Amino acid sequence: MTAEAEQLRQDGHHIEKCSLGWLLLSLAMWAWFGYRSLMDDNRGRFERIEDSRAPVGILALAVIPTIITTATLVYARVLFRLARRTS
Repeated sequence: MTAEAEQLRQDGHHIEKCSLGWLLLSLAMWAWFGYRSLMDDNRGRFERIEDSRAPVGILALAVIPTIITTATLVYARVLFRLARRTS
């Protein structure tokens, strides 16, 4: 294996480890969103939500780490394929 391919492979492993951190953050944010949206059972199903901005904000914050997780995983896979082709 060439030095360039080895460096690409190591970079891929590093990016993959970073994506696991983003994945954990993403799962925590989605769990927080689920908890916030399911915690108030006293409200009727079609009743107007008084504080409707909080769940939407949490949802928006949960989407960001999910997109970053996906992007870093794809980037790691690209690095692994490049390493395979250069070796």
